[in-house]
Order: sequence, then C-alpha cells, then structure tokens
Amino acid sequence: MEISGGLALFIKALTNTLVRLMPIGLYTGSAMSSFVFSDFRATILFVGFMINEFISLGYRLILRGKSNPQCAVVRTDTGHFSLPSPIPQTVGFFVAFYLMKMYEEGEFEPLQFFTIVSLLVIVIWSRVNVGCGSTLDMVFSASVGLLLGSGYYWIVRDYYKHDYLKTKDTENENLTYDDVFFKL
Repeated sequence: MEISGGLALFIKALTNTLVRLMPIGLYTGSAMSSFVFSDFRATILFVGFMINEFISLGYRLILRGKSNPQCAVVRTDTGHFSLPSPIPQTVGFFVAFYLMKMYEEGEFEPLQFFTIVSLLVIVIWSRVNVGCGSTLDMVFSASVGLLLGSGYYWIVRDYYKHDYLKTKDTENENLTYDDVFFKL
C-alpha cells in the first residue's frame, strides 16, 4: 500500500511540475522554431502568445489583481515569479489556435484533438489541485484563452500557411522574412 501511495504522489507532483512549466515550453518551442527553422507559422504563434500575455497583464493591472504564490512558476523563500497569463489561459489559447487550424484546413485528426483537449483538462485539474484557484476560476481562465486563441487565429488565418513566405517570394524576388513580418 505504501508503494502505490508513494507512486501516486510522485505522479501527481510530476504532473503539477510539468503543467507549471508548460507555458515556458510553449513559448520556447514556438520562438526556437521561428528563429532556428525560419518557420513563419511559429512566429505568428509566438506573437499570439505574447499578445495573450500582454492582455492578461493589462487586465491584471486594471483590476489590481494579486498574484497567488500557489500559481507561481518559480518560488523562493523571499518571493515568487508568476507570468501575467494564468496557465489554463495560455494552454486554452494554444488549444483553440490548433483546433481552429484543424477546422480551417478541414482535417479532423482525432488523436491530436483528444490529446490537446485532454491536456487542457489536465492543466485545469492541476491548477485546482495545487490551490491556484477553484474549478470555476480555472474553467473561466481556460475559456478566456479559448476565446482569445480562436479570435487570434481568425485574424491571422490568411497568413498562417506552411508555404506563405515561399508563395510571396515567387511574386517578389527581393522580399525578405522581415518585410513580410513587419507588414502584418
């Protein structure tokens, strides 16, 4: 009985830690894909993540929201660091962006759909589990992320194509990555 209880605590702690680091992984993955592989789609996603963070920062400043130490990404004895956007909102943004991409392309991929929706449910459970907020708070936070992600995809859908830079490059031989990015 001791081993199974210890294993359950280990899995719970590992899950909560991975969820805590998930936004940093999403940001880093999209930024590195943008810079290293010159993937324009990753640039668009990274810009969307940053817009999501600034919107959260804005309403946190306007409403004078306080940071909950239980929601912190990093905690020390003297303080803590939290991102402006709650983790369910960030993951909800990503889930909505990806689901809108699947919808727009007309390709429903069941494994990927259920994986990312399950990921969102695990994130909500994890945040409630560590005392970051109530279930209603986390579902609301995820809903805000879903709305922002789907709205952002709707705005950038014409630019979010695998070969967007290559098709523009054939029209104008002197067009660079920066020219396309800064004209958005």
